Amino acid sequence: MPSADVIGVMIGILFIIPTVYFIRTKDWDKMAWPFFLFTLPVYYMLFGVLAMDGRVILSEFLYGLPYILTGLLAWGMRSKAAILIVAIAWLSHGFYDFYHDILFINPGVFSWYPAFCAIIDVTVAGYLLLSYRKLTMRLA
Repeated sequence: MPSADVIGVMIGILFIIPTVYFIRTKDWDKMAWPFFLFTLPVYYMLFGVLAMDGRVILSEFLYGLPYILTGLLAWGMRSKAAILIVAIAWLSHGFYDFYHDILFINPGVFSWYPAFCAIIDVTVAGYLLLSYRKLTMRLA
């Protein structure tokens, strides 16, 4: 039986590859990735709601605030720097997922979720960094 981390990574890969393809074909990169970055902390806060723990919800909000603010600011920006900022934020959220249980315990988080979210975060960051030149040519 595969571990929860392996299951999370497999589900994440099955989810993110068609998602990246769909967003890229619709040319939604500059809107979608900042918006989804903004929503990442909300999922962890909802896990806190599942655990019915107000302290966890507040902790998730405070740790997630940089991603919320970065997503909101980048969503409104139409600059080349915004793509790099969003890519770095996605990458750092992948580290957040990896170290989540070291920072604090959210009993509502499913055991497979941090690995699922981390693989999505790293994949999106890699996609944005590898596509930076193509994405910024559209801004010129």
